[in-house]
Amino acid sequence: MKNEFSQLVAKVLAGEASNIEKNLLKQMLLESSEHSLMYNQLKEYWDAEVNLTSKRNKNVFETNLLARLDFEPEVKASRHRKLYLKIASAAAILFFAMTCTMTYLYFTEPKELYTYSAQSTPVEYTLGDGTKVTLNKNSNLTFKSDFGEKRRDVKLTGEAFFKVAKDKTRPFTVEAFGTKTEVLGTWFNVKTNNATSEVSTTLIEGSVQFKADNYNIKLKPGDEVVYNTLTKKYTAGKTDVQFNTAWALGRYNYSNITFSEFAVKLEKIYNIKIDISDKKIANRIISASFVNEEPIEKILKALENELGFRFITKDSTKIKISIKP
Repeated sequence: MKNEFSQLVAKVLAGEASNIEKNLLKQMLLESSEHSLMYNQLKEYWDAEVNLTSKRNKNVFETNLLARLDFEPEVKASRHRKLYLKIASAAAILFFAMTCTMTYLYFTEPKELYTYSAQSTPVEYTLGDGTKVTLNKNSNLTFKSDFGEKRRDVKLTGEAFFKVAKDKTRPFTVEAFGTKTEVLGTWFNVKTNNATSEVSTTLIEGSVQFKADNYNIKLKPGDEVVYNTLTKKYTAGKTDVQFNTAWALGRYNYSNITFSEFAVKLEKIYNIKIDISDKKIANRIISASFVNEEPIEKILKALENELGFRFITKDSTKIKISIKP
């Protein structure tokens, strides 16, 4: 088709086309915007470079052009024949150039971006590879339209809990504040903090690789790494997984810990100071399970009879626990 089009254009511009060929070219231009664009460009080239070239220089012009195209015209070819070959060659080259350009744009143009968001409450999403992502409130997850083809790369703002579908051939990477957490399949939590310029990654199951600047840290279940993007320093070690992930899992579960240890966790969760006056109560071993955002008064009420204490809340910033009289 492209050779037929090139030949028709060459004949029409050189004035050698029959009425049938002219009508055929007209039909091709009406049916294809690509052919129409190419014809207009060739016509402009013809008008500027051929028709305006003086008769004395025309043969030189044609010879030089055909030489650049690595085309050897017949010695006895007529002037119109040479013009026809020149235009046909130019049309073919232009068609090839346009094809290459379109192919380049197709493979290099930016991929479309998709964003998942959570506003006032956490929201769970399932990605195309089967990975489940729970976004905390006021958080966003962005990824390209080619997600899952060769890699699985996402960008996080805020906090998210990931249950990554296992796939050894396609790593899953979370970018946050310039850091990267890379896994093949596991459960983990990533959080960004604009106020402190920190990124924290907590591992629940499996293993992850945390990368930032010159740091490359492998985490084990129960580990957490906190990286400061301003100071370029990090801290890593064991952490309270329940505390860091309860917002996504919906429940805190603590087994066989002292009541004083449990009180410290409640202080972090509810941002309140708890004072235990009796050491025997503080050292009692307990197990406790409660849902996320359950009132602290309800939790303590469930334990007071078992442990034999009473509690008093003082101006919503402090709770005093003492033995029952």
